Amino acid sequence: MSYLALHGFTQRGSMWDEVAILVGGEWVTPDLPGHGGLPACPWEEAVARVGGWLGETSPPRWLVGYSMGGRLALAAALDHPGMVARLVLVSASPGIAAAADRERRRAEDEALADRLETAGIAAFVDEWLARPMFGGLADRPGEWRASDRAARLGSEAGGLAAALRLLGQGAQPYLGERLLELGVPVLLVAGGDDGRYAALARSMGARLARSTVAVVSGAGHAVVGERPAELAALLAAWCAPE
Repeated sequence: MSYLALHGFTQRGSMWDEVAILVGGEWVTPDLPGHGGLPACPWEEAVARVGGWLGETSPPRWLVGYSMGGRLALAAALDHPGMVARLVLVSASPGIAAAADRERRRAEDEALADRLETAGIAAFVDEWLARPMFGGLADRPGEWRASDRAARLGSEAGGLAAALRLLGQGAQPYLGERLLELGVPVLLVAGGDDGRYAALARSMGARLARSTVAVVSGAGHAVVGERPAELAALLAAWCAPE
């Protein structure tokens, strides 16, 4: 089996290394548009790019996405249903339902992108990681946190700013009304201390015919970084052949 795993905003494909080693199998973990020096692109093009990566991996294919990568993974699974055997969404959302709320989020993302371009990559990454939603990462060893920060600094301010503008929740279409199109099993993971996304996981799970919701007690938004062993155990158990 093969896993195509998509990372979160400011991160790189390497964020999946710990989980991939623990789970085993073939993992493809590309950098997303706007990250790692790659140019950003509009939402539809980014989703098509994920479809292309799926076509380059061996079936059966498990599509895994965290946060921003989770939103792209959901869209790609909907647009390429025959290519995905199972879908895993970690700390992810289907987007924002109300047009007015999406516009407010678009304005917020625009302001955040402006801040990124003004402050520079290093200052912005430090501000980003200081947000309460990433507080659980403080429990990881200093060497791990230094490596995580260094990976994030491998992107360019302009690329990340463009990713916010083009791939943020204010830019993407709302996917909640398409959830019933998913015919594959879906695993929805969220941290127990991340109330908003835990609620989103439960809400999406209630609308899916074949879903499993796993809330990781004591974890925040950054489940992949905070609890790689626990997430790997969930994946290994859930993705085991039936």
